[in-house]
Amino acid sequence: LFDFLITQQEVNHIFDNYRRGRQTFSVRGAATRGLTRYNEKLRDAAKGLGLMSNIYRDVALAQGYDFDTYWPMLGSVAFSENLMVSALGFDHFARQLARPSAGPHTLVEGVLRSESDAVGLTTNTAITVPNGATGYFGNVSYGGRPLENALATNKGEYNAEFTVNAGSYYEKAYTAMLMTESVDNFISDSRRDFLDARYRSVSLADVFPDGYRRWLGNNLTGDDALKGLRVATTAGRPMADATGFPAQGLGHLSWTGSEVTTCFQNAAALSCSETPPADTAVVDPQVGWEQQKFLIAWTLLYLPENQQQQWLNQMGIWELGADADPGFQNRIELHLPDGKTYIAKTFGTEVVLGKRVQKGIAARMLQWANELVARAYVTDPGPDRDNDGAPDWVVPRVVNGNVQVRFDPSIQTITGTGGLEAGRPGCDASDSSQCTCSSNKACLELSRYQEVPFFMRQAMRDYGVADPSMRGLH
Repeated sequence: LFDFLITQQEVNHIFDNYRRGRQTFSVRGAATRGLTRYNEKLRDAAKGLGLMSNIYRDVALAQGYDFDTYWPMLGSVAFSENLMVSALGFDHFARQLARPSAGPHTLVEGVLRSESDAVGLTTNTAITVPNGATGYFGNVSYGGRPLENALATNKGEYNAEFTVNAGSYYEKAYTAMLMTESVDNFISDSRRDFLDARYRSVSLADVFPDGYRRWLGNNLTGDDALKGLRVATTAGRPMADATGFPAQGLGHLSWTGSEVTTCFQNAAALSCSETPPADTAVVDPQVGWEQQKFLIAWTLLYLPENQQQQWLNQMGIWELGADADPGFQNRIELHLPDGKTYIAKTFGTEVVLGKRVQKGIAARMLQWANELVARAYVTDPGPDRDNDGAPDWVVPRVVNGNVQVRFDPSIQTITGTGGLEAGRPGCDASDSSQCTCSSNKACLELSRYQEVPFFMRQAMRDYGVADPSMRGLH
């Protein structure tokens, strides 16, 4: 059933999501069909295992068992097929969020970027991502889709009245809802149901809590290397067949195991490894602000349905000054050049695809922002509270009342005669005192990204789930 619903959705893309001359075609109808005909069924079937998990969690508590060892044993004996297909459903939704654009892609700083309406991108096509499922018998793989809704180009002044396709924007927006929808749809008929029915509010995030935590935290950053699908390469170039499509299909990330793995479809099986193969390249997952705001909004709307705090604890962000200092020592701070300081609780670190990252969702966001701060500004190191030999955060250095932007050699200066130079007086490899934010890519990226932690903090206020110490929100 899972194979059918996933395969049917992928193969029918070119029929369901394109007008093909239909007068009745609408973007709403196409997007709703994908959601209700396929994805909601997959969601409900996959999350049902969460009810069994919660029931046996209570059994483990009553019997004095360690649930982290009890559930794997019980799952392998009684629910092995359910666990497998639930993981298939989780990975299907995660793959939808990371779905690249269809069409030609150029390799830019290690990531394959779409050539479609790319601003200032020098096109040197390295691979063509297929529009929908493609491949050969025994090795059919997932493909990309247009992110956008395109308008007709042959209707003259009526082009705007003919939308020719529904983009993948909508399936990306719905992924967090599909992962977290936790409404109790069961009929209450037992003593326990009238004593504490929270165990019945379940979602895919409850079935795979570590998987959802990793998936959400890393997708709320701009770290494309930990978000995107992958293609096999040789000598640094993507392996393509005679038509320019990926020779081995697209590899996806599986978040549900004990470690994040990279999986490629082979002729006979799905092959997964914890360390991404060295001979692969990342494809732009198209997860930006438009997707991240829905990741935050849906998660805060649906996950608190079970009336428990573990997810909110991982997502809380404090603004020092506006809020009371939360006081905990296991923390990470983000010092922005405009004077704002954000704080999030840390829950330890883990290795994802070879990179050590924060486990907490908000902590992962601030960790990524600190990476941008370190690349954008001259900084001083913060404390090393976790004793790993590296500062937990950095602080932009203030000189004569101003923060100092770093020189970025990848940014070229346009001369008065229209030529290009590497740097300019006061902003070069030896002196960065006159560099401005427009002289540094990371600085510009930080100015755009800082809206994400800001939105997280504001959304927690608007949903009424903010910590009482967040005084500035009330």
